Amino acid sequence: MKSQFDFHRFIQLLKLELFQSRKGIAMILVITFGALFFIGFLLSLFIERPATYDHTESFGGALMLGGFIVSSLAFSGIDRKLRRIGFLMLPVSSLERFICAWLLTCIGWLLAFSVGFAIYVMIANPIGQMLFPDTAFKGFNPFGSVGLLTMKVYAVLQGIFLVGAAKFRGYVFPKTMVVIISVLTVCGFVIFFALKEEFTSDHYCTVTGECELVDAFALHSVYSVAKVLFWYVLAPLTWVIAYFGLKDQEA
Repeated sequence: MKSQFDFHRFIQLLKLELFQSRKGIAMILVITFGALFFIGFLLSLFIERPATYDHTESFGGALMLGGFIVSSLAFSGIDRKLRRIGFLMLPVSSLERFICAWLLTCIGWLLAFSVGFAIYVMIANPIGQMLFPDTAFKGFNPFGSVGLLTMKVYAVLQGIFLVGAAKFRGYVFPKTMVVIISVLTVCGFVIFFALKEEFTSDHYCTVTGECELVDAFALHSVYSVAKVLFWYVLAPLTWVIAYFGLKDQEA
């Protein structure tokens, strides 16, 4: 067996993963769009009665949450002992397994959810207009500028949950969230104490979200470095860690 990458074997693995995960993905999509329609759409309209309704926030939140859950299940075969034996005995390399998982949980999820969301908006808006005639319902194109930016953010962040899927056994999503929250908390304290004088100094902040400190930080060189690290370093770094995490499992 080739230890790195064989295209024919990779295609067979991709077909196998699609066949095995089809019911789970379908359930996640049904639950996601069901919650969006009955809770995020109808219930919010009934309570708030807005003059206009925009699907932008619903798209971003549902895309991220559903995708992170799907990504955390990418290597679920290593969770239990009996399934783990079959997972490790499958004659595929770690590289093939990782690329397959990335294609399904990143590109596959983005395409499936975006197309599903476009259909969902086409169905939800006429129903909302019929039930709430005083509200104007905006259309939403998942492949517009806002949608594409959201997809790029997801493509960067979902690698973190692939790392969790490769490293943790069981309860991958909550464990990964605990790690993320812990890291963000530590970073928040470090930033606060490093810039304590600036935070406690007199500055203006408005109810619309404008803040003098945020505007000043956006012009700082640290912000530019952080943007480069986020867009160009975070995703490749998580992919490498996830790949070597899979190799450790096979060892």
